[in-house]
Amino acid sequence: MPVTRTRLGLAFGPLAVAAVGAVALASGGRAARADGGDPAALRERCATRLSIAFLGESPSADLFQSPDPLTAVDTLVGNPRFQERFARFVNAQFNDDPGMKPADDAPYWLAKHVLEGGKPWKDLFVGPYDVDYQTAGDPATPVVVKDTPNGLGYFRSNPWLLRYAGNEQAGYKLSTAYHMLNNTLGLQLIASTNAPGADISATGRQAPACSGCHYDPWFALDKVARVLTRVKRGVNGAVTFTPSTDGPQQILGGATIHDDKELVTTLVGGEAFNHRVCRMSFLFLYGRAENRCEGPIFDKCMNEFKAKGTVQAALAAVAKDPSFCQ
Repeated sequence: MPVTRTRLGLAFGPLAVAAVGAVALASGGRAARADGGDPAALRERCATRLSIAFLGESPSADLFQSPDPLTAVDTLVGNPRFQERFARFVNAQFNDDPGMKPADDAPYWLAKHVLEGGKPWKDLFVGPYDVDYQTAGDPATPVVVKDTPNGLGYFRSNPWLLRYAGNEQAGYKLSTAYHMLNNTLGLQLIASTNAPGADISATGRQAPACSGCHYDPWFALDKVARVLTRVKRGVNGAVTFTPSTDGPQQILGGATIHDDKELVTTLVGGEAFNHRVCRMSFLFLYGRAENRCEGPIFDKCMNEFKAKGTVQAALAAVAKDPSFCQ
């Protein structure tokens, strides 16, 4: 099962510090000081940093003794333990909290499939897939259904749609719209608390205090939601989704968008998507966003990702830079 944000955070904090210290003390019976210029200590620190960042564990003997640990980056991004670790990381980034059921964490299951196959990262969002429960065998185990004619990454997977259907009065999927923008571009918004008796309908959201998120900006949530299917709730609590009847919307800086597929295809086709991938790469490897002085490395990440299309290429561009081991 995917881990929570809290558990993922531990892997980037105290665990990493403890592992580095243990290796430094164990290297040849000496307390090696990497900042003293000892080449062996520098290589050992580099091997440890790489292994913990990618695999969450101390380095293998071969990596620890490597004359140039950075040459192992391409091997590390092909390691199944990295694929598991990064899929969990992505799931924690894309969801507000752990899902109640395994298939609720659709980004985890599909991200792992994309990583294992070395597929373009955009397939996570626009690929012909579905994530749902098995119809036979263990019903609690989600499966990735490939070559789904109506697939749109995990965005049309029913468990994910139900999770973020939201509770808007007219059935507009504002929560779905926000999570699609967040997952692809990294958009972050903080929902405000309504005053008692406030009009929370589509008309009420046009008020100045709300329109700044719902109608005016390029990411106008209400307009994005209007190109998505709408929620219909039955008397027995059953949830279904009906086609939109609102027509195309002018969003994303003036683009005319007709439906969810056109929306997501536009989102992953822009520079902001590439930026999101490289920012996540820094967060995964360093546990923080990039610094301004790391602009050249960030540019290298962007160029590698645009050229190769895989998140492995983006991560490798950051980790292979000598500064990662300094």
